[in-house]
Amino acid sequence: MKKIIIFRTDRLGDYLIHSRPIFEIKRKYKDSFIIVVCSKVNKKILNKADYIDELIEFNKHDSLLLKLKTFLYILRSKYYASFVLDGKNFSYLCNIFLRSKKKYGLIYKSFKKIF
Repeated sequence: MKKIIIFRTDRLGDYLIHSRPIFEIKRKYKDSFIIVVCSKVNKKILNKADYIDELIEFNKHDSLLLKLKTFLYILRSKYYASFVLDGKNFSYLCNIFLRSKKKYGLIYKSFKKIF
């Protein structure tokens, strides 16, 4: 079984952009176990998604102790692949320390034009 962890801890609209690729991963790798690290708001909606096997809730307003517990819970498993799709520091930190064969991440760069 291939465990795949996906970090998407921001708003619902941002998750919806990546919901189809996550569905396609599950369809392509039938033996995969998809884990999504998401926000509290997204977790309420994602509970109904049959292509996600496990949800891990992460809230940026939680205490340091709760964040540490979530971090350690994520690190205790081995993964086939990990995807950071949200550009958050917590997700990148987890991805650095994960035991994973393949690690992927998006880096966002913003530009501001004055004129």
